[in-house]
Amino acid sequence: MGTDMTILITGANGYVAEHTLRQLRALAQQDAGANLHVRGLVRNPARADKVRALGAEPIIGDVTNLASLVQAMAGVEKVIHLAAVNRDRGEVTMERVNAQGTINVVEAAKQAGVKHIINLVGLGADPKRPYPLAYTQGRGVEAIISSGIPYTILEASVIFGPGDEFLNTLAGLARLPPFMIVPGDGQTKFQPIAVQDVAVCLVQSLSRPEVINRRLQICGSEVITLEGIIDAILAEMGVKRIKLHMPVFLLKPAVALMDALLPKPPVTPSLLAQLGVDNVATDNATTKVFGIEPIKLRAGISFVREMSFGKLMARTFGRAEYR
Repeated sequence: MGTDMTILITGANGYVAEHTLRQLRALAQQDAGANLHVRGLVRNPARADKVRALGAEPIIGDVTNLASLVQAMAGVEKVIHLAAVNRDRGEVTMERVNAQGTINVVEAAKQAGVKHIINLVGLGADPKRPYPLAYTQGRGVEAIISSGIPYTILEASVIFGPGDEFLNTLAGLARLPPFMIVPGDGQTKFQPIAVQDVAVCLVQSLSRPEVINRRLQICGSEVITLEGIIDAILAEMGVKRIKLHMPVFLLKPAVALMDALLPKPPVTPSLLAQLGVDNVATDNATTKVFGIEPIKLRAGISFVREMSFGKLMARTFGRAEYR
């Protein structure tokens, strides 16, 4: 990279942020000319040590609090905006975090003179879509694009890796014999991308001029159905299950109840709704723009062997994370 740069990462305690911080630390160690000062925005002071251990300066703040963002961005040149939620819980809602939180990031960036905002969202983020996650992230994307600040929007399909939610949840459910529930017909298409590859794309975006003011899709090289993902997990775990295809409308009441009662339910109403919608790239930039040969799903899911139903329940009731 060969330059001095101060970077702020929002959502610094998150899953993708952890891998992004590792990638930035590796870059600083490999490139003697890269003088990177990385700040990580964290809501909970008790989790600041995790960010510090990854080589970043923890900054206490919240994307829903504009004043804290203004302070966090003082002297910052580039922002990697990763803060997002996929369900509503009390005051922490998709509207407040994904939409208004991103609007706050844009306003603070304007005040601080930030030169580049990099934002990671789900593939198909669009305020015209009827799904809360896609809608709220789409509103945030619109705010960034219309801000006048140079931007890069990266849209990812399902992200997998040690500690992920999606595959680990499926793996935890697969530990219960003899059945494995498959929502709908299981033929919804995905293009999973490894979290390590996502982190590389985010870090490369800091220094690639060709990604400025572009909205890029980053996905794996394989299109796989939901049932295909489940089959890959079962094969990796070495277990056999009777697959039960369950109509989504029959799952909705149970999912809504779990969402209302559990701290971190294994499936949310927003996720269930989107499980019926194909999530694949129309123009995949992972290799074309970033030069990455994506890790294939079946080559990168050995971590599911460590998943247990007990771990799934511990996370569901808020006692632990998958990692």
